[in-house]
Amino acid sequence: SLAVLDPTHLEQQLCTGTLTLALNAQSEICVLSKQGGAPLSADDVMMAVQVGVERVKEVDEVVVRALEQERKRRVVEVR
Repeated sequence: SLAVLDPTHLEQQLCTGTLTLALNAQSEICVLSKQGGAPLSADDVMMAVQVGVERVKEVDEVVVRALEQERKRRVVEVR
């Protein structure tokens, strides 16, 4: 798994709850978990989802480029 937006150590020490959000490359929500802390409005959750959507696009581009470089690096011999 790839942690993309983890809290800093200080943020972890100060927080009373967590919001875990996981999206796939198509920006579909795979996991949304809210544990503890103050209640969040739907707008707050949607703001977090929007940040996740932007970040997943960036990470997907990095992964696609890395896979393409690896494909070019490997030479497949067909007999």
